[in-house]
Amino acid sequence: MVAATAPVAVCCPTCWKWSELKNSTTCKRCGSPLVLPDGRRVDQARDGTAPAAVAIKAPSVSLAPLMVGTDWTSIARWITLAYGALQVLGIVAIGLLIPTITVPVQDSNTGVIVDQTLNIRPFLALVAVVAMVFFAIIAWLTKYGIARAIVLIVVLFEAVAAVSRMGAEQSTAVAASVVSLLCDAGFAYVLVMSFVSHPRPAPVNAGTVPTLPMAPPPPPPPPPPAPPPLAPPPLSPLPAE
Repeated sequence: MVAATAPVAVCCPTCWKWSELKNSTTCKRCGSPLVLPDGRRVDQARDGTAPAAVAIKAPSVSLAPLMVGTDWTSIARWITLAYGALQVLGIVAIGLLIPTITVPVQDSNTGVIVDQTLNIRPFLALVAVVAMVFFAIIAWLTKYGIARAIVLIVVLFEAVAAVSRMGAEQSTAVAASVVSLLCDAGFAYVLVMSFVSHPRPAPVNAGTVPTLPMAPPPPPPPPPPAPPPLAPPPLSPLPAE
């Protein structure tokens, strides 16, 4: 009696389709390597090599509690950096528009006053670098409460000085002073709120974060096809009488 050989079933991990193993080791639809029911790839099984372990870099999960509320300290730091960037851009613009200045200089030998032209671009470049470093340090120190208190006092003094000189300024200068006062008022409000309001942990199960529906798991692969039925054993001839 000869037992019938069942065909080897293979599955495509991309199409999730079972088929009979023939000569090809890849899926005819998508070209993915075919996989045996025991998890081995067909090409690896034919070569006699075991599948290599694959290291999967999963994203790390943060166990820190969810914080709610406005981070006013971070807003103050970003405002400081933005103000410093505007100051640096203003210095660069001055260097581009006014590269040289003419100043009267008195000759020490003759006593005659002559006009001398000076190139101020190197000096302005140095001032821009110093301004960038200065505002970067101020933005870094803003995370400390004492530094924010000092900055708040300076902003209030600037606002008082701007209000005191508005009466003797022209209309254009008054408009600029009003804009400066509005900016100082906004920055002062952010600094005050950094002392009053702080981010806090979100309450557990308070409905602050909507629950997201979990994605359903991928469907399991279809079962392999059933092997063909065994051929019946051959009948033995009847003995002759």
